[in-house]
Amino acid sequence: MRNETPTVASRDISAVTLPRAVFGLVIAGIVIFTLAAVVIVRDRVREFQNATLEQAVTLRTDAAGLAFARALDQDWQLLQAIAGDMAALDRDQLRAVLNAAAGTEERVSWAGFAAPDGTVVAASDGLLEGGDVSARPWFRRGLQGPFAGDVHDALLLAEAIPEGPYGPARFLDMAAPVVNQGSRTEGVLGFHINAGWARDFLTEFARTAQIDLLLVNPEGDVVVATGEDIPERLDLPSLRAAAAGIAAAGRETWPDGTAYFTTVLPSVTHGGLPSFGWRLVGRMEIQGFALTPGAELVHVSALAVLLGGALYLVLALVFVRVYLSPLTGLVHTAGRMAEGQEAYPDEVRAPAEAQRLSAALARLEATRN
Repeated sequence: MRNETPTVASRDISAVTLPRAVFGLVIAGIVIFTLAAVVIVRDRVREFQNATLEQAVTLRTDAAGLAFARALDQDWQLLQAIAGDMAALDRDQLRAVLNAAAGTEERVSWAGFAAPDGTVVAASDGLLEGGDVSARPWFRRGLQGPFAGDVHDALLLAEAIPEGPYGPARFLDMAAPVVNQGSRTEGVLGFHINAGWARDFLTEFARTAQIDLLLVNPEGDVVVATGEDIPERLDLPSLRAAAAGIAAAGRETWPDGTAYFTTVLPSVTHGGLPSFGWRLVGRMEIQGFALTPGAELVHVSALAVLLGGALYLVLALVFVRVYLSPLTGLVHTAGRMAEGQEAYPDEVRAPAEAQRLSAALARLEATRN
């Protein structure tokens, strides 16, 4: 039995033509390039966003800490000025000076001078005069040197100071020893700074800077918070860094489920102001600051790549029309010649391979005739 070799016509011919292969390659390249470009742009945008957001939060937190410390430093300089002039003042004059100090922009709620035994000699509005403050930290620490104390509830002044919008009166303390020309300590001059003023100051700054601020003491307790529903204790890396007095910055998800970029200012002081031991934590919501513009940039980049891909696809269509279509025509001509039909190839101008194939088919047809 004779083995028959299948003819070309009887073989299964692939449906993939040169034009289809070229278009497939072009489309695959466009898709790969688009995906790669989007991923690269997205990563670069995220890095840029992180750097920009970190700089914004850090600068605003630093500015808030500096402004707050400078405001307190004004009271500290006033306290030192009064302490330096006390030798020339009698009790009535001293009381008038203390009254003026306590009226400074509602920051100083009480100003007073206590003798070495803790008896209040003179005070603003006469509050606590004759009283004993020897057990109070501001007096005991003030005997030893300049002192700044953390926020605390009003004790001796609780009945004299009315309750404010934030609840019972709370103070932060400043104190300095009063020393005569013979270097003998004559007593302690102290200021009670209104903690409500501190909250209002930071809240106003936070609103202007579009940032949340938290004043944290060395124990990690939140002393003042400008955001809503922030508990006094938080177990977050930024708060742990603040308690340790370490500068830090990074993304965090807070108990409210919102992602914030947080930074820690490890010290809040200015000039000769004694340290209160405070750290200032600033946070800014990530979604509201940078992700939307970043997503828009990614979308714009993807659109630009797609438009470039569409132009590339048009160029591929021109390429197929100019260079591959002549080859396709010659293939059909060769097929008709193989079937015994009289067929002459069309004259082509490009590409060179098509020209040579056209000439060869013409010679073959001429020889056959």
